[in-house]
Amino acid sequence: MAPGEQQRRGAIHSAAIREFSARGFTGTSMANIADAAGMSRPALYLYFENKGAIFAAAFAALMEDAVDRALAALSAPGSVADQLEGFLQRFDGDLWEQMAASPHSEDLMSAKYEHAVEATRPALDRLRRGMASWLRRTGAPAALRASWLELLDMAPKGFKLDQPTVAVYRRRLTTLARSVAADIERSAATTSA
Repeated sequence: MAPGEQQRRGAIHSAAIREFSARGFTGTSMANIADAAGMSRPALYLYFENKGAIFAAAFAALMEDAVDRALAALSAPGSVADQLEGFLQRFDGDLWEQMAASPHSEDLMSAKYEHAVEATRPALDRLRRGMASWLRRTGAPAALRASWLELLDMAPKGFKLDQPTVAVYRRRLTTLARSVAADIERSAATTSA
């Protein structure tokens, strides 16, 4: 992709995220996105065939950024607990905060499942690979790594079932990070002893 085209797509993604957040998926039109991106509607159609395709691409870009920040947190200085908490907060916490800021969060979640599941799969696969690699580096026993990976993947989803405030959700992520980190450190110490 040419640098100019990549830059234009990035501008469309940013505009789409703002519009979807402000209006919801159902309330956002191609014209809204084109206006917000500073282009004509026909020009927008040169890049995307419909609103669902824009949503998928914008959501995938949002996820890629979140994955980058989360994986960087795993390499940040600090304890296992600090790194794990940073990972969960940068990925799950920041995304939840952004979603909760929209009065159309339920509509956006429905659109995510309808339009963006396949588009976000590469980012989520990269996130899981990065977490699996980090778990290996902690010295955690191989027999437990798959369980922790599953817990770290699934628990944050369940933490949202009661539609908590951002502060409550972030507290739940901290508790998860601290609990799993303590188990990792205990298991790693037992294995190396």
